[in-house]
Amino acid sequence: MAAEILTEDLLRTSLARLSREVVKTHPEFGEMLARHMMLTCGLVPDPQRAAHYHELGTLLVDLGRLYLAESEELRTVQEERVSA
Repeated sequence: MAAEILTEDLLRTSLARLSREVVKTHPEFGEMLARHMMLTCGLVPDPQRAAHYHELGTLLVDLGRLYLAESEELRTVQEERVSA
């Protein structure tokens, strides 16, 4: 039980930090991440919380893809400048 609580606390802490960083570059996602963070607390029934974790995981994967695409675009622009 203690490990489960620590894992949930770690997930919420990580999500809070992630939310602060994401808002710096993509403010439109801040409210959505905050809402999901509230819906993953231990007071929400397990089946409902599982659904929110699934939605949150999908959102985080999509955000990761967005950041990777931006990274690739920036890298390509930099390489074009260097080779020009």
